[in-house]
Amino acid sequence: MTDHRDELQAGEYVLGLLEGPTLAEFERRLAHDRILQTAVANWREHFSAIDANVTPIEAPATLLEKIETSIGRAGTVERASGFRERLWSNIAFWRGTSFAGVAASLALAMVVVSLAGRATPKPIVVAVMQTAEMSPGAIVNAFADGSLTIVPLKDFVVPEGQTMQLWTLWDKTTGPVSVGLLARSKSLHFKRSDLPRGNDQLYEITLEPAGGSPTGKPTGPVLVKGFATTPRI
Repeated sequence: MTDHRDELQAGEYVLGLLEGPTLAEFERRLAHDRILQTAVANWREHFSAIDANVTPIEAPATLLEKIETSIGRAGTVERASGFRERLWSNIAFWRGTSFAGVAASLALAMVVVSLAGRATPKPIVVAVMQTAEMSPGAIVNAFADGSLTIVPLKDFVVPEGQTMQLWTLWDKTTGPVSVGLLARSKSLHFKRSDLPRGNDQLYEITLEPAGGSPTGKPTGPVLVKGFATTPRI
């Protein structure tokens, strides 16, 4: 079970706030800890929803200068001890962030508040799909409301004229069933209440022609695959 500290650290990891030995230790655990992988996937989905609803604009140089001055960047900055304090004092984070007026400010405030404590929807099953080299390539979360999310953990090379297609297999008689298409390595949300969600259910991503498999079944090479299991959360 992921404790409160791990949940917050997963949020820090997604925002790029972990550094040095702390980052190395977190990534070492992440490679083998399915519960931690789920926490990271949930945070990525949470933040991607904000990205999708905010129109980015370039922040004026004077604003960045004011931020630096206000937190004492010109002098000695006392190292913040809490996650929320570090979020506000990390200039590298702010330089990489676009602002969209009040909407973006409110969105960021919601993120900070949510990090202090939030009720994260718990998936029924989780599948960590691995590459042929047995490294994590993507995570699938299936929820009770019929929704399903996929979070890529690496950038897949998709040649022109092709697309990635997500499949699931729960019965050999039925065969693989398409969940949906992925044009590129980006977190996606699917609403598929018609698909079972059970332990040992196979999920995989194949490379298919643009528009999806012409046969309704996988035809291209398998990029990643993995079996679903009930998370211990």
